[in-house]
Amino acid sequence: MREYKPVKLLSKETASKIAAGEVIERPASVVRELLDNSIDAGASQIIVEIEEGGISTIRVSDDGCGMTREDLELCTHTHSTSKIEEAEDLLHLRSLGFRGEALSSVQAVSSLEITSTREGPAAWKLSLGKISPARLNKGTTVEVKNLFENFPARKKFLKRPQYEASQCRQTFVEKALPHYNIEMRYIADGINKLILPAHSSLKERCLTAMGFKEPEELFYEINQEGDGFCFTAVLGSPAVVRSDKRNIYIFVNGRRINEYGLVQAVCYASEGYFPNGGFPAAFVFLNVEPERVDFNIHPAKREAKFEDYKEIHHSLSSSISSFYRQKTVSDLLKESYEPEYTPDLGFEKKEFEAAELNQSYSSGLKETYWPGRTSAYWPASPIKQIETSAPAYGTSAAAHKVPAPPQDIPKSDFKFLGQFCGTFIAVEKNNALYIIDQHAAHERILFEDLKASLGPSQELLIPYRIETESDKDDEIIRLNLSELQKAGFSINEEKKGLWIIRAVPIRWHGTEKDLKEDLAGAGKDPAGLMHHILASSACRTACKDGDIIDPVSAYNIAVKTFALPEPLCPHGRPLYFIIDRTELFKRIKRI
Repeated sequence: MREYKPVKLLSKETASKIAAGEVIERPASVVRELLDNSIDAGASQIIVEIEEGGISTIRVSDDGCGMTREDLELCTHTHSTSKIEEAEDLLHLRSLGFRGEALSSVQAVSSLEITSTREGPAAWKLSLGKISPARLNKGTTVEVKNLFENFPARKKFLKRPQYEASQCRQTFVEKALPHYNIEMRYIADGINKLILPAHSSLKERCLTAMGFKEPEELFYEINQEGDGFCFTAVLGSPAVVRSDKRNIYIFVNGRRINEYGLVQAVCYASEGYFPNGGFPAAFVFLNVEPERVDFNIHPAKREAKFEDYKEIHHSLSSSISSFYRQKTVSDLLKESYEPEYTPDLGFEKKEFEAAELNQSYSSGLKETYWPGRTSAYWPASPIKQIETSAPAYGTSAAAHKVPAPPQDIPKSDFKFLGQFCGTFIAVEKNNALYIIDQHAAHERILFEDLKASLGPSQELLIPYRIETESDKDDEIIRLNLSELQKAGFSINEEKKGLWIIRAVPIRWHGTEKDLKEDLAGAGKDPAGLMHHILASSACRTACKDGDIIDPVSAYNIAVKTFALPEPLCPHGRPLYFIIDRTELFKRIKRI
């Protein structure tokens, strides 16, 4: 029989640590709570500084309204707050914090020091439970040191400083996005990592904070109002495609929440507009009347209950769906499209000058029949003429000899039809229509080229420094070290958690950040690390959806697609689908 133990009241110290554990899980939790206080204080400038991932030091400084000596005496007591006075106030919350648990929880698991002033430079400092005079021009500075030093049960579950720093940065970004009118700065180990000036719109703040590679012109801001709520959504166009939902953010009254239903609303609304089952980059900033939403259901306020959930869900989904529908129709109805650049497709192609071509060739390929096969060719150009001159616009083709095909265009067993929707290549083959996904096909072609060219390497002018986030990441690299070195990566373990890359394969494309993400992204399949790295490089280099590519390159993609060992991209997606003659006849009700 189990030993009998009587019921006892926990000591105040033990109880406070347990309560703190519900609010403070890791350094990022401290950053979250302190940023909430700074924003609620009306700050126009906030600086977050961390050392060793926030485990050693977290310092948050603001120019908000500050506190008096009397405020400092009470602020670290459990359930002490300036934001509510009675239970009914929970129904009218307009602040980020309201429970009065943050500072008391932080103090329970760290060394806490607070300096604050209402009217600087005279200020007050709270340290080790004592208050003394201090100097501070404006606002409040909170310094947290040695997190979980007195709570080893929680400290042993913290990860490496690099990982904890990344979590602190993510929290900083999540707080910065909705509060775009506040100047914010994030500093890690003395280095400015992210500086966000005060912005004039949510779109500006999102693009600056997230550091997207796509140009600003591909992002849009839409607004909608409903009964008791309104929202602004910053949306990437269908040309801004993501492979997962990580770039879908939902904010409610200035807080990011984990709301699966609203994320799904965004996904459903954008379904069909992104190729290969891709997802949008979307930031939804929802404002709901305080009486109609409850945040007091989660210790970190990461969840919420809505009074009018169905109306909000429907409004969000229909508004985003309407945006993508109108955007797609608008793009398709454009009379002309002048690409700012021609993507580098990696093919040997003729340097045709489209501006000098006759108007009759503006549509691209001209169909012709060569002995023994059906194919196509790019019409003669002034740069390298097949015939003496090209047919004039409106002149009968019968009045001219059929030119021979250019020598560098490979033979094929299909009839090339062209590119459409800036995403697909159409060909006729075996009495059927083949629709080729230009990005997936080009990605697989480049992937095969990469595999065939591994070995030779190029030295980096400045070596890459890859800091791993866990022992598991190190183990994966060690497991694949020999294969990486044979491929052309010069990689050495400088110390625990730090790898130095001095050379990369000649055909590999990417940045230090790309390689770090590739090395960390193979966690589910450690033995497939090399495949993952090559696939990611090919994906980055391949032509993208929306790229208008010249007909010769499109034709070459089609030829090489049918020569691949299997019709799948390196990530397992199909390269094309087929509509045969019977299916086409069914579609137009001929059968």
